[in-house]
Amino acid sequence: MFSLPTLLLILAGVSIGAAVIAALIAFRSAREARSAIFPIVREEETLRAQRARIATFMLSALTALFLGGWLATLRLGASPVDDNVAAVPPVESPAIAFVTETAIIVTAPPIVEATPTVAQQVQAVATVTPLPPATVPPVSTTETAVEAAVGPATAAQPALAEPPLPPPTATLLPPTAVPTDTPTPTPTVNIAQIPTSGPRTPAPPGVRMGPIQFAANITPNIEAINPSDFFPQSTESVYAVYPYSGMVNGVNFAAVWYQNGVELWRDEQKWRWGDNAQFYSFLNPPGDGLYKLELYVNDSVVATGIFEIR
Repeated sequence: MFSLPTLLLILAGVSIGAAVIAALIAFRSAREARSAIFPIVREEETLRAQRARIATFMLSALTALFLGGWLATLRLGASPVDDNVAAVPPVESPAIAFVTETAIIVTAPPIVEATPTVAQQVQAVATVTPLPPATVPPVSTTETAVEAAVGPATAAQPALAEPPLPPPTATLLPPTAVPTDTPTPTPTVNIAQIPTSGPRTPAPPGVRMGPIQFAANITPNIEAINPSDFFPQSTESVYAVYPYSGMVNGVNFAAVWYQNGVELWRDEQKWRWGDNAQFYSFLNPPGDGLYKLELYVNDSVVATGIFEIR
């Protein structure tokens, strides 16, 4: 069987190893999230990195707790005899010396009262430094007399470290592209009628996107499963899948969603997915209505699509 200090030390080592593994997982997931091409993969890696960071923090707290308990058990297991011997100061008081000398005389072999020299020595010692009867405790050995005069030595008890507070729990919410609060309706504005102070940037020549297909689920190869233009009210997410060609990395790309003619959500970013492939956007619809998706490259609308939830 392992002793308690050895068991605490083993648990601390296991916690340190687990914390290192969790830290490596967090680093790798964060790196994968930064380099992922698809948004859904980037969101999954980000969640995995967050969970790994929380696990690293909790394992570090457990390691500190085990190490603190190990140190406390080592201090409690120290021998108290050495502490008591070291705590007794050297005997320098005349009263203590007198008590010690008296104890030695009492424990010596019986002396015949007829010997005058010994009786005179005892009387001389008693008359030089007499002590009140109440202050001299009955002793039988030198160590008992010293302990009565000085007081028993007390070994300092080590203060046990308080266990660290548990780390705050984090509630991970599923990623969503739509804010939880109902957005404030804004009037629909025709972009072509907005006055501009400078020239607008058109899409590069040869850019093609679409046609757009809407579906409740997609395959890992970004293909719509059972595409449709009508969805029930219980639909949680709607994916818009569309091919593209002629794209140039670095151009401005935006996916703008509308509900009943009111802008609901806008996703703007720099394009970095090459010139020719399959792409998708997704929305968590808040309720019934007619939804529209517009795809922009720079300031040009390159594709549109409409679906309905009822």
